[in-house]
Amino acid sequence: MLTQEENDLLCRVGAGTPMGELMRQYWLPIIYDWELEPDGQPQRVKLLGEDMLAWRNTDGVPAFTQNLCPHRGASLYFGRNEEDGLRCAYHGWKFDVDGNCVDMPNEPSTSNFKSKLKITSYKGADAGGVTWIYMGPNQENPPELPKFEWCLLPEEQVKHGHKFIYECNWMQALEGELDSTHAPFLHSRLRPELPRSFGGYNDVKIADFKVVNTEAGITYGAERHQEDGNSYWRTTHFLFPIYGMFPSSPAGCNLSIYVPIDDYYTLHMGVTWHPTKPFEGSRRPTFEGPKEFGAMGSPGPMKPEQKGTFFPNWWPEMSPETDFHMNLEAKKNANYTGIPNGRQQDAALEWSMGPIMDRTREHLGTADATIIRVRRRFIAAAQNFETDGIVPPGVENPQDYRIRSCQAVLAPDMDWLETLDAWHHASTTEYPDPIGAGVPVG
Repeated sequence: MLTQEENDLLCRVGAGTPMGELMRQYWLPIIYDWELEPDGQPQRVKLLGEDMLAWRNTDGVPAFTQNLCPHRGASLYFGRNEEDGLRCAYHGWKFDVDGNCVDMPNEPSTSNFKSKLKITSYKGADAGGVTWIYMGPNQENPPELPKFEWCLLPEEQVKHGHKFIYECNWMQALEGELDSTHAPFLHSRLRPELPRSFGGYNDVKIADFKVVNTEAGITYGAERHQEDGNSYWRTTHFLFPIYGMFPSSPAGCNLSIYVPIDDYYTLHMGVTWHPTKPFEGSRRPTFEGPKEFGAMGSPGPMKPEQKGTFFPNWWPEMSPETDFHMNLEAKKNANYTGIPNGRQQDAALEWSMGPIMDRTREHLGTADATIIRVRRRFIAAAQNFETDGIVPPGVENPQDYRIRSCQAVLAPDMDWLETLDAWHHASTTEYPDPIGAGVPVG
């Protein structure tokens, strides 16, 4: 249970808030690189409570600038992206990717007014098929991008599986990712003999948790004891400030991303990669139409373009106003919730907590050890940065992000961290199977 002050610290991300200022020290993923064309139409985006336009200049350099022109307050969304600058449609004032005013065609040629004017503009960079934004104070010399393995691999070994908007605060969305014991309930089928399209199945609902601090977050192992004396381990990572890495499989490694749009909306993205093998088919998000069940990682089809708002193409049809397409017949006979896929099962429960969850009224147990540890680390990091200027975890050590998760069966005498270390730190491409038991299938 947290105090109201602690809950506000965790959840509020606007400029000047402790968590908002912490977030602004990191590069954050915000849009796919293919969504921005050189000299193309700017895209409305929002991050940490700031409305911006994302665009790419003639040379392909990405930029994120304030939406409103400083002259008369008209939206630059309706302007022209041309000749290495974004030009307002109202009076032609033009701005480059650094926010400098480079042209004022309605002012006399003798005027030097444009040299005195600069708009808010943030650095952008491309890596791993994503365009990243840095909103921190050091725009001239930002930190390095995090060195995720998927950002360093050939593009055919990386798949961007989903992207959509959660209608809730970013912290409750992230905490859902780090909650390992909800899967045998929320994401399960009712009986083991049913098709796997109705969800996973695991008789063992209880796990022993081992939580370890790392330089960039935490690593935790969930141990489930088996009848043969061995243990089934699922390892997961939290990486500052917005990443959860649920257990991978031999088919690929996974990362979930929870970008705080503002205090009430979250942009959720998912990426899968393989250290050695290319993926077949599309490596961009695909939106499957309605079907009985399946596509457990997909958010389903998107609504038509939501013109006039941020991220207009990423609002899912499965949403609060449709009860997330809950199928009562499926809920009765086959699936724990009747909601068709895993990501929207998460979204429904996290939305149901309210726009910002009231953590002063919750009651946590031993199974919530990871959530408790992550909250403590967040609170400490935000307070240390605010009061003493201590750089938040991971900002100065981008190599700490080259990490993987896994699931494996270990013998009783095996130390989980030591046995799985080479895989966790991407120093081997051989998926861990130390006793030849294979990876359990739910």
